[in-house]
Amino acid sequence: MPTIVVVGAGVSGLTCALQLAKQKGNVVTVVAKHMPGDYDIEYTSPWAGANVLPMALEKDSRWEKQTWPELSRLAKEVPEAGIHYQTVRVLRRTADASTDFKGPFSDGLFALNPWFKTLMPDYHDLPAASLPPGIHSASEFTSVCINTAVYLPWLAGQCAAHGVVLRRAVLSHIAEAASLSHSGSRQADIIINASGLLACKLGGVMDSKVHARRGQTVLVRNEAGPVMMCMSGTKDGAEEMCYTMTRALGGGGRYWAGRISWIIGMRRWMWLWRRGL
Repeated sequence: MPTIVVVGAGVSGLTCALQLAKQKGNVVTVVAKHMPGDYDIEYTSPWAGANVLPMALEKDSRWEKQTWPELSRLAKEVPEAGIHYQTVRVLRRTADASTDFKGPFSDGLFALNPWFKTLMPDYHDLPAASLPPGIHSASEFTSVCINTAVYLPWLAGQCAAHGVVLRRAVLSHIAEAASLSHSGSRQADIIINASGLLACKLGGVMDSKVHARRGQTVLVRNEAGPVMMCMSGTKDGAEEMCYTMTRALGGGGRYWAGRISWIIGMRRWMWLWRRGL
């Protein structure tokens, strides 16, 4: 029986563990510094503005094509997972036409003829007459919004139901995970690195391409309707992105590349509030 240790208990780590545990014979342990229920600046998943927006180009679309059917099934059949359907509205600014609407965080989402129009339900273009000033074109399709405060504990519960053991530990090197399987003294046959943001600090990995991107969100009591809106760019610079979503624990936000401070920027709070409303 293969002994597997997954490093990291975010959405990626728990999903890997769950899928592997469903395969007969696998012995799966999740080892992580942070677990569902924790709120720490190093633990990304609880803060995620979680949804499905196909951002890759078609050549890199394998994950979206495999993931969407399962998330759609959960939204339809498993309400306790915290996933629900919402309409996505993609807005392409006229100012971004010269770059083929490739946003700073997406190559494929704002394409005029995207590969995912046959994957995501109800894809259609909006009439030109309905567009606000400065918008070149727009499209809508059905996707899902995920409440991570519900989804993470649900994933952890599903893992436990399939025999996965979660162990809290702080690793200095990825190789240390080999001896942390709950199966006993046997070394792990497979180690899966799902350490996320901490991959840039974990010995044996030290991935220099992983860096922090701070987010700031504003919680507003409002009835915005079940629409997630995203725009190809903003007037505020290439590192800005604009999106809103309706979910139980807030929506919308702002990113800062390389920022890891938890201190709230009140000037930006007002900026978000004005833009969102």
